[in-house]
Amino acid sequence: MLKTEPPYISSCPIGCRSDLVVSDIVLPEGPLRRCSVCGQLVLKIDETIYKNSMKVFDDPKGTCQSGIISRRLLKRTKKTLKTAKVLLGKDYHDIRLLDVGCSIGSFITIANNLGIHAEGVEPMPKPAMAAVKSGLKVHQGFLEDLPLPEQSFDIVTLIEVIEHLQDPVSLLQACHRVIRPGGLMIIRTGNTDSWTVQFMKDRWDYFCPAIGHISFFNTNSMRILADRTKFTIEKIRFHSVSFSRKEDVPVIQYRVAKLFSELLNFPSKLFGKSHEIEVFLRAKNI
Repeated sequence: MLKTEPPYISSCPIGCRSDLVVSDIVLPEGPLRRCSVCGQLVLKIDETIYKNSMKVFDDPKGTCQSGIISRRLLKRTKKTLKTAKVLLGKDYHDIRLLDVGCSIGSFITIANNLGIHAEGVEPMPKPAMAAVKSGLKVHQGFLEDLPLPEQSFDIVTLIEVIEHLQDPVSLLQACHRVIRPGGLMIIRTGNTDSWTVQFMKDRWDYFCPAIGHISFFNTNSMRILADRTKFTIEKIRFHSVSFSRKEDVPVIQYRVAKLFSELLNFPSKLFGKSHEIEVFLRAKNI
């Protein structure tokens, strides 16, 4: 009889001491499991499958395959950094930023162009090397293992990273170590409380094990995570809502769904039901 590996995530990754119960969202890999306390959803796959899925990111072209920073990315990043600047009460040239999981450094490039002193951490060797070759300051490895000075950054960012983690608590603790007291942690990820998830279920873009997505957040689990890692939430921003993917439906149906989504964008942000969440956390003084 063949032995099977245990699940890569066997308990709530936020640290709740509670059972994981089967949810009504079923992927080809099996049903997602939900923490009965914080509502965090996790995928039941083994470590080998997970590590194989993460190999896609060890690419010198990074996550932006064209190598070109899109207008959408530029606009969103500038908006994020402007909000952080206001919350810190500092000018851009007085801010030091660390982007964790930076790939080839698109976020860092935009930050540097604004006058911020930005650098990054990237665990995958090929994109890290590509970033360094392009002139960016990028440290290859995992933040938890790198000897970066304590309390040396005003901002640490995790942009579409936290959904890949078995243990987000350890990473946020490492982030807290390098953030100056009163500094900011910025996290962007999917929102399982969204109308998108309620409508699309297993077809939601974030439920994608093929690119290492294994842990899925909501505002409640994010608040609990913040509290357990010595952060307070300063601001939560909600982004967009979607009810179909272009490749899945006829053109006319997609256009109708897109129009409906645009009509619901404002109320989805108002009620916290948007597709993504962007969380600004303040590091507590300890």
